Amino acid sequence: MLEVNKKEMIIRYGAIGFVLGATLTITAYGLLLHALETPFSFRAIAKVHSDLPILFLLDLIAIPALLFGAWIGKWRFKQLDTLSERIRQETDKNEEIKSFIHFLIAGDLHSSFELTLTDQTLSETLNKLKDSLTRNREMERQRRLDERQRNWISEGLAEFGDILRKHSFEMETMSYGVISGLIRYLEANQGALFLARENEGELYLEMVACHAYKRKKFPGKRIAWGDGLIGAAALERKGYYTDKIKDGYLSITSGLGKANPRYLLIEPLVWNDQVFGIIEIASFNRLEAYKIQFVQRVAENIATTISTMESNLRTEQLLKETRAQADRLVVQEEQVRENMEALKQAQEERAKQAEIFISFTNTVNHTLMRADYDTDGNLIYANTRFLKKLGYSGNREVEGKHISMFINEKDLLWFNSLWAELSKGGKHFEGYMKHETKLGQDLWTMATYTGVRRDDGSVEKILFLAIDSTEQKKQSIDFEGQIEAIDRLNAKAIFSPDGKLQLSNTLFGNTMKYTELELMQMNVFDFFGTAEQERFNEIWEKVILGEAFQGQLKMRSKFEEELWFRATFLSVNDMYGEVEKVIFVASEMTKEKEMELASRKQHEKLILKEEELSLATLDLKKKLEESNQLRKQEITKFEKGIKQYIHVLEELPYSVITINNLGFVLFFNRHAQKRWKMKQKAVLGNRVEMLFPDDITSDVISGFVNPARTKTTGIFKGQELQIPGRKIEEISLMVISTDQVDEVLYTLIIL
Repeated sequence: MLEVNKKEMIIRYGAIGFVLGATLTITAYGLLLHALETPFSFRAIAKVHSDLPILFLLDLIAIPALLFGAWIGKWRFKQLDTLSERIRQETDKNEEIKSFIHFLIAGDLHSSFELTLTDQTLSETLNKLKDSLTRNREMERQRRLDERQRNWISEGLAEFGDILRKHSFEMETMSYGVISGLIRYLEANQGALFLARENEGELYLEMVACHAYKRKKFPGKRIAWGDGLIGAAALERKGYYTDKIKDGYLSITSGLGKANPRYLLIEPLVWNDQVFGIIEIASFNRLEAYKIQFVQRVAENIATTISTMESNLRTEQLLKETRAQADRLVVQEEQVRENMEALKQAQEERAKQAEIFISFTNTVNHTLMRADYDTDGNLIYANTRFLKKLGYSGNREVEGKHISMFINEKDLLWFNSLWAELSKGGKHFEGYMKHETKLGQDLWTMATYTGVRRDDGSVEKILFLAIDSTEQKKQSIDFEGQIEAIDRLNAKAIFSPDGKLQLSNTLFGNTMKYTELELMQMNVFDFFGTAEQERFNEIWEKVILGEAFQGQLKMRSKFEEELWFRATFLSVNDMYGEVEKVIFVASEMTKEKEMELASRKQHEKLILKEEELSLATLDLKKKLEESNQLRKQEITKFEKGIKQYIHVLEELPYSVITINNLGFVLFFNRHAQKRWKMKQKAVLGNRVEMLFPDDITSDVISGFVNPARTKTTGIFKGQELQIPGRKIEEISLMVISTDQVDEVLYTLIIL
């Protein structure tokens, strides 16, 4: 069509030139004849030609004019053709720009824009705009992802905080609640909670809770400290996360069978550099960094709770033991007092009734240890009970021996002074006495040394009577040590039934900021503020009636400082069953209480934030609904485009095969069906290996078929295609990769 226009234009301009040339010739002849005053006629023109032969050249002017007109027509056509080409290029460029901008508006940021060298600035500007939009979209996606992760962690910490508070008094319930909640919240498959135990100085880890596939499992596993991954994590106090798990280390069991997990997380429960246990979580899915951070924070909260629970249990057990020991000491003191009274009465009646004394002596020999010494300390007589307790077989071993052989060398100094006073008629001795047996063992007795006088009042001999109290003394020493330990660790005070302070330890005075003189004048009610008086009056009345109190109390120091105690008030009765005194034992928990109050305020703030978040959620839900509506419309358009794309691929005269990154066939067009002589239904959803033999010679096709290998994209010539049962073909092929949201698709086109 363009050639026809060119010819027409040359002819048209040539004709115009020819007409102009002819017109010019006729005009010249007209002017010449007018000058010669000759009428215009062809005859006159012929005559002029005969007179002036040169005028024949004038007749030829039309021919150069024709050629000149044709040249003008050709030049004009060239100008118009150049202008038309420029207009077409500008139109194409505008269409490319419109198409590129349309892709950007539609969200397709993977395309690029390229123009000629003269338009490089515009290309660079548009590509920079695309890169900027890509970065902004990626930053927005990352910001939303970070925000979702933070919200996920905050909601999880709040949920597990409720679990720990709800089950803070039952270790087994709390353990299972924590591990089952973690497995559910992390969307993991199996988990276990191990707690640190100690047996005869040996540390080990015991599984106390296990959960898998939404079912409770029965624990019972025991791991030595430092043994395996779990023991090593406890020893090093460091968490461990890996995707390299040996076969057989751990298996996840369900109704379908057993399988080894792909990922393993081990996190120690550490608080104040002490390991309280281990959390082990196994999953088929990878645990992201923010989930591992969440598990670390939950582990720290669990360790804090376990530490508090163990401290409470130890305190409660110690209080029970102290109460029992105090009761036993009261009974023992009463027994000793009764025995001593009996000894005194026996000594007074000895001088009055000899027969009664003889009978009493026989009774004593059967019930008490007895020995007689002269004033120099030499043994005169010892009864069987004395000999048996000290480990001697008969009197021959001890008669005439000095009393110092029964006394430890460390006690001789004070005992010699005691004996010197007794031998001179001094006051008798009554109290605890430690002797040394034949084998060098200690023998504690509740003893009395009394001088037997002559008629003139001089001392004839020294009588020794005693009861074996070795076991009671050892228990007493042990009780004293325990009470001393309680005094060092706890504030302790003793009050009378009317509330007056009778006795307190140093820690009580230091904590309440009072001196000893000030404490002697104080009452129990002086340690409580006005706001706490009413509640404490009710507590005190119940304690006086014999009901023990154990709980948290707020008291005030000398300087009106608020002090929180985990306190126990326990009444002690006398022998008549009446309250003799009230014992107060407490450990300060002011800082812990302040943290609890701060945590409660923070919880209230979180509730307000949660309400605000609910309102924002409703608004977001509305926006999401609108967004979903728009998305559905876009999906409808996209699906329509996909159908058109699939239709085009189906009609292509080339074999087209599309697979995902796992090697499953997603598309198999008609040409491919003809080449392989297989139906589409028999291929789709199966692995692409079924279309090729095992010994593939083409490296490109081998990489395309093997999911584990990296796919090489591009156009490749001279490749060998092997179809099972067919001859090898030499072909050209193209491999294309397409990035999807959650996977990568690969397309093989056989050209």
